[in-house]
Amino acid sequence: MLKPPVNIFVIGKTLVEAKDAAVKLAIEKATSEGSNVVAAERKAATLFLQYAKYEFGLSRETTAQYVRVYQRFVESRYRAELEKLFVLGELSVLAAYSDDELTEIVAAKAANPSLTRDAIKQLLKTRQAA
Repeated sequence: MLKPPVNIFVIGKTLVEAKDAAVKLAIEKATSEGSNVVAAERKAATLFLQYAKYEFGLSRETTAQYVRVYQRFVESRYRAELEKLFVLGELSVLAAYSDDELTEIVAAKAANPSLTRDAIKQLLKTRQAA
């Protein structure tokens, strides 16, 4: 049986909010106790990753991808197209590029939905070489 599709932006938003809340609480607690803020942030990060694993079954790497992709594309002018056309791994590759640089890639994926992550990487390399 196939899994239902996952909305990358819904999970990404949930993860970002959980991460921000964990870090904020840890910093407030460390500050009020006069303890090490950096150590508290690390502990919050560890607890956040445990939450992501428990709640969503996500690895550390996949959690990082969701957070990075959400933060990068939540305000993108291409968000609607990105949600329809790309999967998490592909969006993770595209996160390093500006919206202006993505125009060609979004058009290529719309024209050929079976375009793979490797083909997308090749398009990006070709574009950079030009």
